[in-house]
Amino acid sequence: MTKPELIIFDLGRVLVDFDFMKVVNGLKKHSPHSPAKIKNFFKTTPLWDRFERGTATEKEFFKTLTEELKLEGLSFSVFLELWNNIFEEMPESVDILRRLRKSYRLAMISNVNPMHWKHVRKNHKFMDWFEHPIASYAVGHRKPELEIYRLTLRRAKVHPTKAVFIDDVKAHITAARSLGIRAHHFTSSQQLAKDIQELLP
Repeated sequence: MTKPELIIFDLGRVLVDFDFMKVVNGLKKHSPHSPAKIKNFFKTTPLWDRFERGTATEKEFFKTLTEELKLEGLSFSVFLELWNNIFEEMPESVDILRRLRKSYRLAMISNVNPMHWKHVRKNHKFMDWFEHPIASYAVGHRKPELEIYRLTLRRAKVHPTKAVFIDDVKAHITAARSLGIRAHHFTSSQQLAKDIQELLP
């Protein structure tokens, strides 16, 4: 295999795990709706897509949530804490990333909202290792749209065939491969280490 010039990582469920039910249960304390209804709201609302594309601000997002979920007695500052307090670093994956950074340039493509992005960048040192950290809300595109991959490659000045992409969502892998990027479907850090063994120093 030709040595790649760029390794592109996803963030959620690859380098940090998260428990979104913490958000659901936190909001339930301020809403008349059941946890199941709150969870379904996030799955079906177009607001989520807008927030991850940067077309809804943090305050607009919170205002709409307050109205739609009939939230009472919840300030934005308290909401921000419960919204962000869901992440846990995946040490074995981060160790793979640490090994790769010795020999390769690193990029990230994440479908993410500004609150989560700022929180993870502030609290996880490995985020400083990425030469090109691409957040969907900042560029107006989300995976699996091809433009977010193209934009990342353009910024890094790397041809698709010289890049490797790692993500836990199959649709995102399929999109990357359609551009000629070598892509690995993340299922566990152990499997990833096997899949990219030839790349590890």
